[in-house]
Amino acid sequence: MIDQHKHELSERQMAILTFIHEYQIIHGFVPSIREIAEAIDTTSTSAVTYQIKHLVRMGYISKVGEVARGMILLAPAYEAIGTEAPEDTNLSMMRAELLALRVENQRIRQLYEERVKKLERERNQLSQTLSMLKYRAIKQLEGIFEEERVS
Repeated sequence: MIDQHKHELSERQMAILTFIHEYQIIHGFVPSIREIAEAIDTTSTSAVTYQIKHLVRMGYISKVGEVARGMILLAPAYEAIGTEAPEDTNLSMMRAELLALRVENQRIRQLYEERVKKLERERNQLSQTLSMLKYRAIKQLEGIFEEERVS
């Protein structure tokens, strides 16, 4: 086993790195936070998130945006778990970035569509208000002309 003090990693952090690596080999992508929590025998996804953020700060993992599976093991992580970093690490990074961009694009599209619907509702409300004001103005003018004719 690798000397954990050399890498300043706790047993839990080592378990997380090892699980991410093994999961990625089997499935072709990294696990979700919940899957990592289950693998290291915890029910707390916030504890896993905390550990992952710490691993990011320490330079073992790169996180791409706020995407659930947007993590990439960096060279120090492979060194810590005692395996060689794959040659396609850069390709993995690009895939994760692409995934993050797709998610961000979906989020922006959803915000755009919500804004368009809101603007359409506001336009309809303004149109109704304008019609009502026109109607009132016409009725008032008819009343004035009626009074002038009578007098």
